[in-house]
Amino acid sequence: MVQLASYWLTYDLSLRQPIDLPPFLSPIAMPFAKSHPLLVPEIILLLSRLVSLKDALSCVRVCHAWNDAFASVIWHTVDFNVQERFINMDSATVKKHGHRIRVVNGVQSNDHLLALHHSSLCKLKSLTIVMLRDSRFQAYCGDLLRQNATSITNLDVSARIRSRHTPICFPFDAIYLPTGSQATSRLSFLKIQNLPLTRDGFSWLLRLCPALKTLHVEDMTIYDESCSEPYQHTGLTELIAPIEQVFRPDIDYSANTLILAHFPRLESFYTWSPKTLLTISLDQMKGQFEQNCPLLRHIGIDAPTNVTTALLTQVFESLTAITISAEDISVNVIMAITSHLKTLESISTSGFNEGYDQDEVPQLSGDPSASVHDIQLIPQTCSRLTKIEFPTRVMEMSDIEETDWSCTQLEELYIRIRNLETKDKIDRAIQLWIELGKVGMKNAEEKEHPVTGTDLYRESCLQDEVANAPHNGDSIEERVAQHLVRFERLRKVWLGHKVKCIRV
Repeated sequence: MVQLASYWLTYDLSLRQPIDLPPFLSPIAMPFAKSHPLLVPEIILLLSRLVSLKDALSCVRVCHAWNDAFASVIWHTVDFNVQERFINMDSATVKKHGHRIRVVNGVQSNDHLLALHHSSLCKLKSLTIVMLRDSRFQAYCGDLLRQNATSITNLDVSARIRSRHTPICFPFDAIYLPTGSQATSRLSFLKIQNLPLTRDGFSWLLRLCPALKTLHVEDMTIYDESCSEPYQHTGLTELIAPIEQVFRPDIDYSANTLILAHFPRLESFYTWSPKTLLTISLDQMKGQFEQNCPLLRHIGIDAPTNVTTALLTQVFESLTAITISAEDISVNVIMAITSHLKTLESISTSGFNEGYDQDEVPQLSGDPSASVHDIQLIPQTCSRLTKIEFPTRVMEMSDIEETDWSCTQLEELYIRIRNLETKDKIDRAIQLWIELGKVGMKNAEEKEHPVTGTDLYRESCLQDEVANAPHNGDSIEERVAQHLVRFERLRKVWLGHKVKCIRV
């Protein structure tokens, strides 16, 4: 339907030429156009969520109804990093379209805030801002937050320069909603970088955000470490921070209260360290996590091999999910991962920037530091795995066939296989897997409920499908399909081209 719409919505924007209306939208046909699906409000709204920005610019010129729907696509995101034209917006434009804006990125000057300074911008969901010391900038920032305090869910705040002597402050009080107010804060993601806070100020900030689920902190200096009873945010489950931020939040570090003490129900911790050796005692780290975060089961690590290995083997125990850097798959790291074989349910890598939904098959360059043969040790020994995600490692099908994957409950698989490197081959392998699965399910059903003489048609269909199904052949597509069909619960697969999801 999107293709149909784009066919007759094409026009020359530079020449401002009117578009050619299709026959059913001509003035004569208008009385009969109400029944056309492209004029149904619900369908128009659905289309508006699928088109590109370029197509949306065409769609807004069709009619008033289409203008209302597709203008929201055009004004959904204001990004000053890539769209400097937004700086020159006048107040009339902001007044007209401010209620459509949901995302604002790259705010880092007074001009940026002045361009957004209007009360109509009151439904913002995400804001990324770089703070300045300018008092006017901070005042405008406070106004923007106050009028969006009930709608904003993602807030990314940073300062360009970190300084202990002239700290840059952020008006966090602008997100405060008075007790008894009918509205509540919806802020669920907060990132703080290069900003100072006192211990009491940090506790107060957490109180302001009862819906907070994820906190990302980096170079956040905490002054005044003394705190007898730190505020505990029981709703926050995910922390993203470098190791040094967690255990040394200030230069004048003293072993008092760590920020971990604020998150008793923490489940996921993503961390990194640029140093080759940890300057913090592993025993101290283990004790702090066990004492403050007993529910922690998911760890993401982007660090040198020796640091990753030490954390996985000497600090964390009984992990259910592990995420490591795509560049850090070494033999030692693989062995450290398998130390959690009794509990591990998900293993994945970070750093894959190509995306799973792009049409082209990503071209991988360079040889991995670890033998892909050693990676087979993970699915071979970790029987509880439900997700395997190694999108940047090209595995040999012969290695996969030689090992017996014990993870029979596998549900998601994201890998690359050598010689399965084109869209046609990948799609055929997926299709063969799906067909094999259908035949297997029907055969199992037949064993449980034998075909009677009155069900000849069903028997005929089953025989035809079995006859047309792939057999144990030598092609790479057939070998891959035969491997995938072993996992009865497998529902999501990516082999280099589009994620394929199937229903049970």
